[in-house]
Amino acid sequence: MDLQSSHEVAPDAPERIPGLVKLLWMLLWLPVDLHYRLHGAGIRSPGGRVGQLWREQSEGSRAAGLYARRMLLLLLVVSPLVTVALGVAVHSLGLSLEPGWWVSAVLCSLMGLFLALSSGLAAGTLMGVLASQATLVGLHAVVAGSFGPRMGGVAGIIMGGCLGLVGGMCAGSIGALSRGKGLSINRVQVGAIVLSLVPMVVWGMGKEWHFGGAVAASALVAYLVAAFRLQIFLVESLVQTAAFAMERWVGLPTLRWSPVVHHNLSYLPYPFLREHMMLAARSRPQEVLEVANACLKSPGNALLGWPWVLAALAQAEAAAAGELAEPGEGDKEGDGKEG
Repeated sequence: MDLQSSHEVAPDAPERIPGLVKLLWMLLWLPVDLHYRLHGAGIRSPGGRVGQLWREQSEGSRAAGLYARRMLLLLLVVSPLVTVALGVAVHSLGLSLEPGWWVSAVLCSLMGLFLALSSGLAAGTLMGVLASQATLVGLHAVVAGSFGPRMGGVAGIIMGGCLGLVGGMCAGSIGALSRGKGLSINRVQVGAIVLSLVPMVVWGMGKEWHFGGAVAASALVAYLVAAFRLQIFLVESLVQTAAFAMERWVGLPTLRWSPVVHHNLSYLPYPFLREHMMLAARSRPQEVLEVANACLKSPGNALLGWPWVLAALAQAEAAAAGELAEPGEGDKEGDGKEG
């Protein structure tokens, strides 16, 4: 009996767990890559609750334990410190904040910890980190009157914008980390509608329909912008255009500069990316294939990646078939000579 085949051992590679800064960066911008990286490290449920990860650790997964510790460190230590530092910086610039604003740093971390225990560690960490920063402007600055009357239209727009940005960023990243692919457009739209209805209900019950409408409208727009990552698409398009122009006119290999390699959740296709890949295909086919693989993880660029991947698979199958055919042909030639 083959013991190795009957008892498969899951890999355990804690060295593949990113450091604190890179972990937060990948959670925000490369959640699909992070999903597969954590799976490769031996973590079965990258989007799971703290209890699930600790259970994996008790079964011998050092990677799951290291991942849980680093995420909790981000949530409970790094996030409050950054929030306090940011609040001091904002206050020094002359923006009024409600007294006791620093308490929100602790409260957001506790809220994130509750979500980490009940919903998912990644969801709790990202929600706690982003909400902690957003409440400085969207809540404490608004209540302090930094944007006019606290129940005015401008204050409502600022508050709704912060609410929508946090919701949109969290929805996109958490969904991609858990599922290994970006959210569908329908899911994003449903999330935006639900988020925009909450302010209307909350302030509508207090008969503050004007303020609630401003918050709801701003939250709806900000959620869609953040979920589809439209806030950086213009910059990414300029980077892609410049990279293509430099390779075409200067000859500098710049395909790896493409934003599709560094961002998984763009829902719009990048300009000149197809032309850039075709330009680099003759000299650097392996690099083009890597960029095509990155395109498959990007909802707006997936159609660009499939032809290259399928062509590479066809070439690999043809090469494998040729290698299998060569020994047979040699045997036939030898038989003919003997006869």
